[in-house]
Amino acid sequence: AYVLNCGPECGGTASSVSLLPVGPIIFQPNQISGKLPITGGITTIPVPGGASNALIDSSTMYVVGQQRQNDGLFAGNLTVLDLNANTAGAATPISDGSPGAMSRLILADDNTLWIGMTGCTNGERFAKGLPYGCLTMYDTSAKAVKMIEPYLGDATGIADVTGLHKIYTAEGGQVYIYSTVDGSALD
Repeated sequence: AYVLNCGPECGGTASSVSLLPVGPIIFQPNQISGKLPITGGITTIPVPGGASNALIDSSTMYVVGQQRQNDGLFAGNLTVLDLNANTAGAATPISDGSPGAMSRLILADDNTLWIGMTGCTNGERFAKGLPYGCLTMYDTSAKAVKMIEPYLGDATGIADVTGLHKIYTAEGGQVYIYSTVDGSALD
């Protein structure tokens, strides 16, 4: 089991992911619920960019969150964890969102990870007049952000169309279609 600790994003001190090695949970008839059966020690991996949502792909965990900046505002980040080595990479800037707000992650064609945030107008980029949006396309092969879409509203939904190299998003109450090849908007 993986437990996300959002840290400063939720009023704490440091964000992390804890790995709980658990045994099978078997409930016999008429048995009261008990404690989660832990089979070993708990490993905690510090996550530099915040940890409010995650997606696992084999031995890689993609963790998104908001990191408090020196001015008190929050900036969105993606941190890639290697679950074999129990290590976290450096935080990669993505779309901002409200601390602890809903976010969406989905893997799609062309080695892309799509990240949708909500409350993007509450972040560092909006406050400083920098380009911002609620949708980020991340290249999992190159380990780099390919694009942050311009602001169209909160990204409240993402659906992959496997094999057709496109995704559908719900942003600001509208449906949009993007190419997973280059992130371009499709008609």
